[in-house]
Amino acid sequence: MTVFAMSPDGVRIALHELGDPEGLPVLMIHGFSSNARRNWIDTGWGRALEREGLRGIAMDLRGHGDSDRPTTGYEVPRFLDDVDAVLEQLMLDEPPAAIGYSMGARLLWRHAGTRTLAFRALVLGGLPAGDPFQRFDTALALRALEGQAEPGPMESFVVDLAGVFPEHDPATLVHLAGEVSHTLFDAAAAPPPQPTLLMTGDEDARAADTRTLLPLLPQGSFLPIPGRNHMNAPVSGTFRREATRFLATQLRGEG
Repeated sequence: MTVFAMSPDGVRIALHELGDPEGLPVLMIHGFSSNARRNWIDTGWGRALEREGLRGIAMDLRGHGDSDRPTTGYEVPRFLDDVDAVLEQLMLDEPPAAIGYSMGARLLWRHAGTRTLAFRALVLGGLPAGDPFQRFDTALALRALEGQAEPGPMESFVVDLAGVFPEHDPATLVHLAGEVSHTLFDAAAAPPPQPTLLMTGDEDARAADTRTLLPLLPQGSFLPIPGRNHMNAPVSGTFRREATRFLATQLRGEG
């Protein structure tokens, strides 16, 4: 069953549950152009969460999945507000853990670093040390989407991703990338103080520099995901197993 949290600007954020319904809570945030079903539900994460006694709450980012898709309103602070709205909707007795991938990992880094009591532990997958949306040209990407221009490398990457899944509107995702790019990711600005496990595929060219973030983290660790790149890391058994084990250990106070 899908339920919705309401963001302050009236955008509905879809929530999906997986894993152990009575387990310790873990918020899950997917990457750009993906959604909760593609990233978590259809890739075996429910079984991994259940084995560790964890209850996954996977949110669809605005513009993705079953969440609303406004024509504008994709500035970074709005995504942070969405996470706040989801946490308020859940009405949990204790702060949950959280796991994010790619864009979801950047969002959690920003959120946990500025709202330091919101989460007890984090797993951040496929997280580049820089910002992949830097120097993104929205107008050029929209023209490329219509076959009217030759995109640059960044625009090509976004346009290609925007068209991967038929349930999404490519133009909406291009606008989203453009608005997010106005606030570039600065990892040093407010690193998460919580226990944080970084995981990236050892063939991931998009996030090959994840390990360089470790000195910023007071309680950070890193594990590679063997044989995986940026696109197929979420389906890795190693990723599922190590991430859920880490979060369960932290939530039970065994770390």
